Amino acid sequence: MKYSILSLMLLVGVSGTLLAAEEAAEKKITFEEHIKPIFREHCTACHSEGDKASDLALDTYAGAMAGGSSGAVIAEGNASGSRLLKLVAHDERPFMPPDQDPIPKEQIELIKTWIDQGMPENAGSKIKRSNAAAAAMLSTSSLGKPEGPPPMPEALLRQPIVQTQRSAAIAAMAASPWAPLVVVGGQQQVCCYHSETGQLLGVIPFPEGEPQSLSFTRDGKQLLIAGGKHSHSGCAVLVDVASGERIAKVGDELDIVLAADISPDKQRIALAGPSKIVRIFDTASGELVVEMKKHTDWIYAVRYSPDGVLLATSDRSNGLIVWEADTGRLYSELKGHTSEIRSLDFRSDSNVLVSGSLDGNIKLWDMFESKEIKSWGAHSGGVTSVAFAHNGFIASAGRDARVKLWNGNGELQKEFQGLQEAALEVAVTGDAAAVAGGDWHGHVQLWPASDPAQAKLIAANPPSIEQRLQQALAAVDAKQNELSAAEAAAAQAATQATSAQERLAAAQTAATQSTAQLEQLAAQEKQLTGRLEAVDTKIAELQAQLAAAQAERKTLDAERAQNQQSVTKAQAEAASASDKLATATAAHQKLSEAAKQAQQQRDALAAQLATAQAAADEAQADKAAIDARAAAIAQAEQQAAQQVVSLSGQVQSIQQQQAAQQSAAEKLAAELQGLTDQLSALQMRLAEAQQAREQANQNLQKLDSQVSELQQQLESAEQQAADAQAAQQLFEQAYPGLSQIR
Repeated sequence: MKYSILSLMLLVGVSGTLLAAEEAAEKKITFEEHIKPIFREHCTACHSEGDKASDLALDTYAGAMAGGSSGAVIAEGNASGSRLLKLVAHDERPFMPPDQDPIPKEQIELIKTWIDQGMPENAGSKIKRSNAAAAAMLSTSSLGKPEGPPPMPEALLRQPIVQTQRSAAIAAMAASPWAPLVVVGGQQQVCCYHSETGQLLGVIPFPEGEPQSLSFTRDGKQLLIAGGKHSHSGCAVLVDVASGERIAKVGDELDIVLAADISPDKQRIALAGPSKIVRIFDTASGELVVEMKKHTDWIYAVRYSPDGVLLATSDRSNGLIVWEADTGRLYSELKGHTSEIRSLDFRSDSNVLVSGSLDGNIKLWDMFESKEIKSWGAHSGGVTSVAFAHNGFIASAGRDARVKLWNGNGELQKEFQGLQEAALEVAVTGDAAAVAGGDWHGHVQLWPASDPAQAKLIAANPPSIEQRLQQALAAVDAKQNELSAAEAAAAQAATQATSAQERLAAAQTAATQSTAQLEQLAAQEKQLTGRLEAVDTKIAELQAQLAAAQAERKTLDAERAQNQQSVTKAQAEAASASDKLATATAAHQKLSEAAKQAQQQRDALAAQLATAQAAADEAQADKAAIDARAAAIAQAEQQAAQQVVSLSGQVQSIQQQQAAQQSAAEKLAAELQGLTDQLSALQMRLAEAQQAREQANQNLQKLDSQVSELQQQLESAEQQAADAQAAQQLFEQAYPGLSQIR
C-alpha cells in the first residue's frame, strides 16, 4: 500500500510539472492589453462608467467583474457559462453589439481564452486554471434525490492504506442521504460500508492525514473529506463516491481541519478548526472567498442549511453562531449551552438547527426567530454527535457509550448498545433505516433501526486483501475438515441406520410369525373349548356313557392343558417379539434421526464451505483488482514521467530556440541600426543625386538643344561639303591639267 501512496504523490508531482510546463508555453491574455481594446471598439459606447446601460460598465476591470443589473455576466474560468460571451457571439439574445454583425471570431476567441484563464487583469496577474472536473460536477448538482439508482461505490479498491493492530478513536463518520452507505474515517483513509449488510465496499485514500470531518453532498454523489495533521497542516478534499476520484482540494491550513461542509449547490466549501476562523473557498478554483472571525476557541462543527442560505458553526467555549452563507455576515448568535458544542445539523427544511453539547443536552433552534424551541437531557457525561434523518428523527451519540434515536419532540424511539467506551460519532442514513456509532476505542457498530439486536461490527482499519485471503483460505480449510468429519459421521450413521433397518425387518418377521402362531393356537383353543362344551352336554345327556366320556374328558383336559401351555408360551414369545419390535423401532427412529441430523449438518457445512469459498474468491478478485490498479498506476506514472521528460525537452528546445531567436533578433537589430544609418546616408546621397539628376537633366536639355543645333549645322556642313566635293569633281573634270599641276 505504501507503493500506492507513493504513486499518488508522484502523479500529483507529475501533474504539477505538466501544468507548469503548459502555463509556461501558454500565452497570457489580459484585460488591459487584449480585452479592453475589444470592449472599447465595440461596447463602451453604451457600457462605460459614464453611460452604464443595464448598469454594466466594461471600460474598467472592476466594472466588468461587477456585472450589471441582471447579475454577473462573466463566470470565472467558465467561458461557456458566461453570458457576455454568448451575447457577443450571437448565441443568445439580445445580440451585442445591437443591430450589427458579431464581432470578429479572433476577438471572440481572445475573450473566451481570457475567461478560461481566470480573467487576468494585467501582466502581473496569474492565470487561474479552472478545474474541469469540478466545473462538470457543479453543473449537475441536485438538492434532492438524484435520478436513477442512488450513488454507491463502484470502482473503489478494498485495500486499506494503513494497517494497525487496533483502530484509533473514531473522529469522523457520515451516512449517505439516499444510498445504503456509511463511511468511517480511519488513519489516512475513509472506509465505505453497505449499511444493510455491513460489507466493505471500498477504501478512499486520504494521505494528507487523519479525517476529522465527513460530509456528503445533498445528492449523495460526492463526499467531502476534511482533516490533516495536528499542528502541521489541514485541508478538505472532494471525491466522487462511485469512482473515488478526486474532484477538488481546498485550504492550506497550518493546523488540522476539524470541521467542514460543502454548500448545497456545491459552489463553496467551508472549513474551520483550531485557528478559530471560518474560511470559505470556491470549489472549482480553490480560492479563498470569505473569512469569518468571531469565535474565541477551536471550532468543532460547520454546517450549511439545506437551502444554502445559512451557515452554522460552533466551538469549544459553547459558542454557536449562524452566518449568512453568501456574505459571511452575522445572522444570529445562539446562547443556551453551558459547555463545548461538538456537533450541529439542520433539518431537511432548513427551519430547525440541532446542536449537541458536552453539557449533556440536545437543543433545537428556530431559524426564523433565532431562539431555542426544545431542549432535553440526552446523554449523561455529554453529547458528542447529532444527525438529522429525512423524517425529522435525530440520532445522537454520547459519553455514556450509548447511541440513541429520537423523534422531533425529543422522545426516545430506540437505544443502541454494544460500544465499549464513550461514543464519539453517530451517522444515520437518510431513510433512518440504519444507525452507526463509533467510540473512543475505535470500535464501530452498525444497527438496523428496526431491530437493534441485529448489530454488526465494522472496522475503521479493515484487514488487507492478503490477510482476508489468508483468513478465507483458512476458513475454507477448516470448513472442509468439518465437512469431511460430518460426511464420515453421516456415512457411519447411514450404516447404523441400515443395520437397524435390517434388524427391524427381522423383528417384524418374527413378530408376524408369532402373531400367526398365536392366532392358530387361539383358534385351536376355541375349537377345543367348543368340543369340550359339546362333550359336557353329551355327558349330561348320556349318563350312561359317563365313564367313557370322563375318560375322554381327562384326555381332552390333558390336551387342553398342553395347549394352554403352548398358548402361554406363544403369548410370551409374542410379547417378547413385540418388545423386540418396539426396541428395534425406537432404535431405527433414533438412528434415522441421527442420520438426518448428520445429513443436515453436512448440508450446513457444505453451505458454509461455499460461503468461505465465495469469500476467498472475492478476496482473490480484490487482490487481482489491486494488482491491476497498481500496474495501471505504475504505467500511468511511467507515461507521465516520459511525458514530463518529453515536455521538459520541448521546453528546453523552445528555450534554446528562444535564446537563438533573441540572439538573432539582437543581431538583426544591430544590422537594422547599421542599415538605418546607411539608409540615412543613402537618403542624403539620393537627395543630392536627385538634385544632380535634375541639374543634369537641365544640362541635358541644353545639350540636346545644342546637339540639335549642331546637327542642323552638321547637316548643312555636310551638304556644303557634298556640294564642294561635286564642284571639285566638276572642276577637275574641266581642268584636268590644272589638277595635276596642283
